[in-house]
Amino acid sequence: MSGRAETARVLICDDEPALRDLMRIALMGDYVFEEAATVAEAIEATDRFRPDLILVDVLMPAGSGLDVVAHVRNQGDLPRARTIVVSAFTDEPDRRKAREAGADAFIAKPFDPDELSALVRDLLATPG
Repeated sequence: MSGRAETARVLICDDEPALRDLMRIALMGDYVFEEAATVAEAIEATDRFRPDLILVDVLMPAGSGLDVVAHVRNQGDLPRARTIVVSAFTDEPDRRKAREAGADAFIAKPFDPDELSALVRDLLATPG
């Protein structure tokens, strides 16, 4: 876990309910979850929910998940949430765009649930 005294807060952003469910199931444990299906919902949730970690798809309705990452990175009053881009777009230019937006990590769809869980644990265990 994160070493924090409280339960880590995880925001899952994907427009496909089945993928949100799969991510939540892969991370079952000591997490509190919030979900968003659009970029607007995700940005609102980051401001309200104040997640410790955000899982975000790139291709979302009315915007890019990278806009969510950029929003978090550009908000000085938000905690240093760790961000993982989860995307089917996996070539190097896509990964570079994710890094440039401020993402901490990138994982390809379809993902291995154990790999996702390990990555989340690792990111939450390291300072932001």
